[in-house]
Amino acid sequence: MKKIKNLIIVGVLAPFIFFSCLQEDIVPVPTVQGIQLYMTDIEGNDSLISQPTVNKTFRFVVDTDADIATVWPGGERRIVKKVNTETDSLDMFGHPVLIVSDYYMDYGLVKARGYKTALGETGWYTSYTYKESGEFNVNVVVTNHGYSSADYKQVVHEAGTVTVLPE
Repeated sequence: MKKIKNLIIVGVLAPFIFFSCLQEDIVPVPTVQGIQLYMTDIEGNDSLISQPTVNKTFRFVVDTDADIATVWPGGERRIVKKVNTETDSLDMFGHPVLIVSDYYMDYGLVKARGYKTALGETGWYTSYTYKESGEFNVNVVVTNHGYSSADYKQVVHEAGTVTVLPE
């Protein structure tokens, strides 16, 4: 009798246990609502800007529902040159050997990285300074539910181009 009672209890509770586990495994794909640029003015207040200036620090602010966001501003890309030549140094797979890069097209190469962000009141933010004027492609990589798990969801958002003005 006791054995039958225990089997009934297990039979009733088992679906609830599996159902709750399945709900935790449903991870939504992250979305990016927008990206804005802010610069601190003379009074210490944040001002929304449309075009940053060379050698002036500003912030990228990413409005997203993701767990993690990384900004690839595309402002710096330096390749190792072969000794005494202007030829790029290549690795054994034919990829350029980088000194540093924040271009998303270099994603996965050694020394290529996006900028980690911190969560603020208005979204995920990171500070950046462009060293030269021009137009740069900005990408944002947003991720939900950690790294290298079965539920890893990552989205690459092309934020467009940023025009950087000379001083």
